[in-house]
Amino acid sequence: SAACFSLSVLAADPTTTLPSDPGGALTSQEARDLKTQNKADYKAHKKVAEANKDLEIADCKTAGLGAKDERDCKYDAKQSAKAVKKDAKEVFKDNKAGIKDRTQ
Repeated sequence: SAACFSLSVLAADPTTTLPSDPGGALTSQEARDLKTQNKADYKAHKKVAEANKDLEIADCKTAGLGAKDERDCKYDAKQSAKAVKKDAKEVFKDNKAGIKDRTQ
């Protein structure tokens, strides 16, 4: 059974820029601020993925599934979290490269 409660994760879009991004060339202070925000965003997405995985695994355990179905359910939850983390890392890397390219 799918998790009844799920924390929403922003869709990973490689062109995503950070909300406070002023656009254009960046001063070193602006770049530093954006790097800090980028890292915090990345860590938050990872934690949300872990929380969702834990919720899905709990649902698997309480759904009254057979042993194999429960194992498959847990495996799917772990794979889903892994994919979300991978997407978050890609966005983090893209943002990091974008910040570096625009720093004066």
